[in-house]
Amino acid sequence: MAKAVIWLLIQFLYIGSISPQILEVKYTNSSGICKGNRLFKTVADLKNLEGCVVIVGSLEIFIEISQEESFTNMTFWDLREITEYLLIYRVNGLESVGKLFPNLARIRGLRLLNNFALIVYDNPKLTEIGLFSLIKIDRGGVTMWALPQACFVDTIDWKVLAPRARHVISPPLIDIPMRQIQCSVPCSCSSNAATNRCWNNRRCQIFLDGPEADKCNDQCLGCRKTNKDACFVCRNFTYKGKCLPECPPHTILLPDNQYCISIEECFELDRWVFNNTCVSECPMDYKIRNGNRKRPTTCVPCTHCEITCGSLKIQSLSSIQSAEKCVYVKGFLYIHVRAIPGVLGELRMYLGHIQEVSEYISIEGSDITTLDFLSSLRKIKGQRLKDDKYSLNFYRNSNLQTLFSASVTKNLTIEAGTARFDHNPVLCMSKIDELKTRLPVEPNPLDIPEGSNGDQGACAEVIFDFEITLTGKSTALLQFSPIFDDNSTHCVLYVRLPPGVNTTVVPETCSEFEWHSLDIPIISDNKYGVVELNGLHAASSYALCIELYNAEKGRLVRSNIFNFTTPVGIPEPPFIVELVASASDVVVLRWVDHKDYVIHIDYYELDVTLIDNYSRTSKVVDYCRYKEDLFDADYTRHALVRRPPPEYARGCESMCGILSSVTPGAMVEEYFDVCDDSNFDCNNQESIISSNSSFGNYVRTLVLLNISSPRNDFQVGGLAPFSDYKFRLRACSGGQCSRSARGVVRTFSLKNADIPSITYLHANQFGHIFVRWNPPNVTNGPILSYSVEVLPRININDLMPQVWCVAAEETRIFVQSVIVSKYLVRVCVKTLASSNSCSDWIKITSVTESKTILLWIGVTCGILIYIASFIVGWLKKRLRHRSEVVPLVDSSSSLRVESEPPAMMLSDFVPFHTIPLD
Repeated sequence: MAKAVIWLLIQFLYIGSISPQILEVKYTNSSGICKGNRLFKTVADLKNLEGCVVIVGSLEIFIEISQEESFTNMTFWDLREITEYLLIYRVNGLESVGKLFPNLARIRGLRLLNNFALIVYDNPKLTEIGLFSLIKIDRGGVTMWALPQACFVDTIDWKVLAPRARHVISPPLIDIPMRQIQCSVPCSCSSNAATNRCWNNRRCQIFLDGPEADKCNDQCLGCRKTNKDACFVCRNFTYKGKCLPECPPHTILLPDNQYCISIEECFELDRWVFNNTCVSECPMDYKIRNGNRKRPTTCVPCTHCEITCGSLKIQSLSSIQSAEKCVYVKGFLYIHVRAIPGVLGELRMYLGHIQEVSEYISIEGSDITTLDFLSSLRKIKGQRLKDDKYSLNFYRNSNLQTLFSASVTKNLTIEAGTARFDHNPVLCMSKIDELKTRLPVEPNPLDIPEGSNGDQGACAEVIFDFEITLTGKSTALLQFSPIFDDNSTHCVLYVRLPPGVNTTVVPETCSEFEWHSLDIPIISDNKYGVVELNGLHAASSYALCIELYNAEKGRLVRSNIFNFTTPVGIPEPPFIVELVASASDVVVLRWVDHKDYVIHIDYYELDVTLIDNYSRTSKVVDYCRYKEDLFDADYTRHALVRRPPPEYARGCESMCGILSSVTPGAMVEEYFDVCDDSNFDCNNQESIISSNSSFGNYVRTLVLLNISSPRNDFQVGGLAPFSDYKFRLRACSGGQCSRSARGVVRTFSLKNADIPSITYLHANQFGHIFVRWNPPNVTNGPILSYSVEVLPRININDLMPQVWCVAAEETRIFVQSVIVSKYLVRVCVKTLASSNSCSDWIKITSVTESKTILLWIGVTCGILIYIASFIVGWLKKRLRHRSEVVPLVDSSSSLRVESEPPAMMLSDFVPFHTIPLD
C-alpha cells in the first residue's frame, strides 16, 4: 500500500505540472503539415499523403478506376486533422474509409462543400465508414448517400459528432441480399441495442462528453484509453507533436489549426507572416505587398482597397463564407437559405461588410427572421432591377419579422426601382412602411397585396397594465385591464427564459423557446381579465404577453412583452462533481449549482460524518474466519467523480481537475438524482447531527459548516486515515436550505500506522506462552482482528510461525506452543488497509518452573476450596434449621449437571488456543 501511495503522489505531481502532452504520431516529413485543396484522381496520387499529420485545406478523393486490391496495403496512419472538408466520391474498390485514415480525429470545416464537412457519396463497394477515431467536426454537416453495401451508417450519433448542423444520411437498403448478410452482426457497445453507437461490430464511437467519454488530459481532444496523455489531437496549441496551452515565443501561429510553426514552415505552405501569424490572404483594410530577396511578403494598410465581388447567390454555408470580404457587390444579392442551423450568425459574420449593391436585393423562401446582418449596407443602385421593376424583393419568407436595422434604414439610399412584399406572414405593415420612405418609386397594391403580409403576426400592439401576483414559487395570478373588444378571443402567452438570455423574445422567433398558451376568461362586470399560471419553475425569469384575435375582422393584437421572475423558495440541492481524498486526513469537495439558483445562493451547509460500519459489525462478524479479500487496490473508494445533469452548471467535464488526477481509475458516472447514493434513500428524513465530535485526534462528526457563496470547492482536514466519511452538502438562499447532496469517500492510508506494541511476554518450560499488548496509537480504519505469531527457535530452515487469531476487542492471549527453550513473538493487526502490520519480533526465553512449587500451589488451592465448601455447607445447614418447611427434592437438581466444571475458570479471563506446528 505504501508503494501504491508513493506511485499516486508521483502521478499527482506529474499531471499537476505544466508538462506538454504528446501526440502519438511518427512524423515522416519535416513538420507533418501538408497543403490541401487537391483532387486525388488516382491511387498513385494518394501516396502523396504519406507523413501528413494535418492537411491545411480540403481533401477530395475521386478515383473511378481502382480495384479492391488497390487499397490492400494503403493506410495513412499519421493523418489526424483536416482543416476544411473531406470528400470521398466514386472511389471504386474502397471498402472502408477508416482503413485509409484510421487516426483521423478532427475535421474543422473552415470551408465547406455546400453545407457539409464530411461527404461520402456514391461509393458502390463501401461496406463501412469506419472512422472510429473521428471525435469532432467543428463546422458543417455530414452527407452519407448512395452507399448500397455500407453497414453501421445509422449507428453513429452524427448530432454529437457534428452539432448545430444538418445531416443527410441515406436509409439502409435492406432489400439487397448481400447487405443483409454483411450487416446481420450488430454492434454491442451498449447493453441497450437502441443506443448502440458504433463504426462496426468491433469499434465503438468515441465521445468527448458524457458518461462514455474517456478521461483525457485537459490539453487533449481525445486520447488513448490506456494513456490519457497520448492525445489524438490538441485542444489548444500544437508544437512539434506536443500539446501546449500557448505557443513558444520563437514560433508563429498557423490559425487554421492552431499549430505553432517556424517562419520557414510557413513559407513551405506558400504563405507569409503577418502579425506573428502565418496567413494566405490579408485582412480587411490591408493589401498584400509582394516581397523579394531583401524584403519579405507581408500585408500593409491601404485606403479604398475594399474588395469588389460579382453577383452573390447565397444558398449554403459555403456560399455565405465566400462573401466574407465583399464590400461592393457588382451585380445582385440573392438570398435563399432554408433549414441551416445557426444561419443568422453565419450571415452576420460574413455579410456584415457589404456596403453597396449595384443591382438589386432579393430575399426569397428563406427561414431568416431579420435582415440586420446587412449592418453596413448604405446604397442599392438599381442598375438592373428584378423583373425590370424591383430593387428590393421579399417573397415567401415565413419567419421574416424585421427588415434592416434602424440605422441602416435611416441612411439607406435606393437610386432606382421599387419594392415587392408578398407572402411574408409575420412581417408587419409597420415595418414595411418604415422602408417605403426610402424608395424612389411608391409600390402599388400589386407590389404589396393586401393581407399577404403580417396576416399571422401580431402587428398591432396595445399597452396593457399588468398586475402579476406571485402566489407561490410555481404559481402566479395575472390581472390586466382594459378588454376593449368583447368579440375577441384572448389568450396569454408565456415562456421561461434560459439563464443569461437578455434579448427581446417574441412568440414568432424561430428558436428553441417553447411558448405556452392559456385562454383568458373575461369577467364581464368589471372588464378585467384574470388567469392563473401554474407549473412555473422557481427562481426563473419569464416573458409574457396577451394576444387578442378577432376572427370576423381577421385582426390579431398583441400586448407589450412583460417580464417577471418567480421567487426562489427552497433551492435545488447542489451537485457533487468531485469528492476526492488528497491525503490520509484531507478530502476535497467540488460541486456545481442548479443553473436556476446559481445567482441566488447565499451560503452552503456541510455535514461530515464518519461511517464506522466495520467496527460496529466486528463483534458480530468473526474476522478471524472472514475469507473475503478486503485489501484489493480499489482506488475508486478514494474518489467520487460524477457528471452533472444538463440542468446544472457545467463543472469538470471529466477528471480534469488537479485533485482528481490523484486517483487513477476513479469512477465517472452520470447521476440524474443529486441525492442518489447506494447507502441512502433520498425520500427518507435525514438524521440530524447534533454536534461536533471526535475520537482521539480525528473527526467523527462536523455539523453545519457554513461556506460562503460564491464558492464551489472546500477542503476538510483532520479526518481519520483510511476511513469512510459521508458528506452532505446543502445550498441555502434567504435562510432556506435545499435537500442534501450526498457522497461517500475514503481517505488514503497512513504510512507506519497499524503497529501494536507488546507490553508483557512470558513463556515456561511446558510451551505455555502468555502475551499482552497495547492497540496501535493510529489505525487505518477500525481494527478487525489481531494475530499473534510465535516462531520456535529450532535449527530448521524456512520454518513457518504458529499463528493465533484474536478478536479486535482482546489484547492478551495464553497459547500452547511446542516445547523449546526460545521463541520469537510478534503481534499483527488486520485493518481495512492491511492484514499484516506487525510489531517487531521479540525474543523470549522459557522460564523453568519447579514442579514442587506447582504441587504446593495445587495443595494450597485444594485446602482453600475445602474450607470454602465447609463454610458454605454450614451456612446452608443453619438456614434449613430456620425453615419451617423442608422440601424433599431440590427444585434445581434436575437442571444441574454434576460433571460440569466450576462456573468461573481461567479460560474465562484469558482465551487459550492450541494449533499444531506446521
